[in-house]
Amino acid sequence: MAALVEKPPILPGLDTALEIQDFRTSGALYNTLLDDSDQPPVADECITDLAEIFVRHNAEKVLGIHLIHGHFKIPKSTVMLGTNFESPPLRWTKVTDIDNIDPSCVHGHIFALTKDGLCAYELQDGPLPDLSGVGPRFLDEFIIYIVKNDLTSLIGLQVLGCGNYSMSELILDKGTVMLESTYVKNTVPTRITGWKFEATDGRPRVCSASETHAVMTSGNHKVFNAGKPLPKLENVDDLKAALATAGIL
Repeated sequence: MAALVEKPPILPGLDTALEIQDFRTSGALYNTLLDDSDQPPVADECITDLAEIFVRHNAEKVLGIHLIHGHFKIPKSTVMLGTNFESPPLRWTKVTDIDNIDPSCVHGHIFALTKDGLCAYELQDGPLPDLSGVGPRFLDEFIIYIVKNDLTSLIGLQVLGCGNYSMSELILDKGTVMLESTYVKNTVPTRITGWKFEATDGRPRVCSASETHAVMTSGNHKVFNAGKPLPKLENVDDLKAALATAGIL
């Protein structure tokens, strides 16, 4: 009799397409998240340990880690869905109706560990990531580490994108934007929210902060002042124009 081989778990949004229930779970999970300013610091030792796990399993080219956080509540039957753009490189993540999403054209972007396993609380346009080069035991070791070190509400798994740029995260109305940091003006960084790793001469290395939350030098948490009429952002050109008007670009 042939021996039974345990198959790896199916992870919606990471190695298999999301279904309607997954979208609903994603939106509900986002609404439970703390703001990054309310999250405790992440120990440097933990970041270094995770770098070793990622590099040992050849995961660092596809995956990174992210500070689990949200910035506002989103309506029922919506999710946070991101799209990448160029000139300058940016990721615009918006509150999006589930009914307007083609499940075959999106994947999970940031995952948090819940009682039901890894769940995507932010989604991203595009096909599922290619995990063929990642070691089969990577996810097990990652989960074991964050559970053992009480990091499940602090550290999430992130599918990488937007090239190798350092990005600054800014809060919009009903959305966020990640901009290549060299283009960003009139802001100050508040804390690191994303980390990437690399192998240098075969040894794990933590890259300089890949994603950092930034706020306006005026002290405003959001880019657009709530006391003024909010700009209509119908497309990415509208967004770039509004960011320029606000003095960000």
